[in-house]
Amino acid sequence: MKALVTSGKKSVAILDVAEPVLVTGEILVAPIYVGLCRTDIEVLNGNLDPDFTVFPLTLGHEWVGRVVAHGPGVSEPAVGTRIVVSGLIPCKTCFECIAGATNRCLTYSEIGFTRPGAAAELVAVPAFLAHSIADSVSMDTAVLAEPTAVVAQAFLKAPPKAGAKILIIGDGTIGLIAANLARTFSPSTVHMLGQKEGQKELAKKAGVDLFMTEPSQDRYDLIVEAAGSAERITGTIKQLVRGGTLLIIGYPGFGVMVPLMIDNVVNGDLSIFGAFASTAPAWEKAVSLMNSGELDLSYLVTHKFNFDNYEDAIKALENAPAPRGKVVLVIENN
Repeated sequence: MKALVTSGKKSVAILDVAEPVLVTGEILVAPIYVGLCRTDIEVLNGNLDPDFTVFPLTLGHEWVGRVVAHGPGVSEPAVGTRIVVSGLIPCKTCFECIAGATNRCLTYSEIGFTRPGAAAELVAVPAFLAHSIADSVSMDTAVLAEPTAVVAQAFLKAPPKAGAKILIIGDGTIGLIAANLARTFSPSTVHMLGQKEGQKELAKKAGVDLFMTEPSQDRYDLIVEAAGSAERITGTIKQLVRGGTLLIIGYPGFGVMVPLMIDNVVNGDLSIFGAFASTAPAWEKAVSLMNSGELDLSYLVTHKFNFDNYEDAIKALENAPAPRGKVVLVIENN
């Protein structure tokens, strides 16, 4: 079968690889849409923490697919079911997993990072990680389940308070989804500090009240850093109210250092949280919002490319002019 494989040395290509062999508890899935994100660029450039990647690697950690076969001991989801899949594979036995913090499992394993991802004609995944997608949910919304779960995980850790004033830093997919989800907590305002004026219309659709490309003098109860900008992380500490919260979702790259004025943190009685990946409750929240119709993210898919045109997709991810939301590879026409 064909798969999009990277060596982690700035090279990526569609190669012929062996089809997955199912083991007990797994299902075989035919990916339909696969989303690409900045993390994929970090992966193929070899810029992620080496403890979190194994090469050669088939890309694809944001995706929606259809069940085509069951492995031993599995009967659900039924063949033909559209599913999204939690990428982290917990051991279920370490103290983190027992405590529910499966995103911190001591034997880290993740689809698209340490084991083959979904940018392929077929992928094998543990059945217990699959979530069925309602027929009413568009493919464009479903392919965004993984980044939605990441944002949901962050908000489980630092939930916005009703009436809060919120700033989202970053106008990419994670930032836009963060604005969407922030709205479900009934904040007073949601502002966005972006990089490109052309993202303003997407931000408006995400529920942003004010879109900026330069920092304001406003102060906020909650700041969500979704751009992976070390400079923004440092600068926004001063924009938090006393008792405010900085929630960091963006990834600036392996080894990047961020200077902080500790006086502001201590005297401001600030809380700083990092959020990594997602847990089952975050996935359940994301899929529930999609299946209920409360969360429609279809506006976010702005670029689609056939699987063979992966090079154009990567170029769009890196350089496409705004408005640019999610870049998607179409593996199979639904």
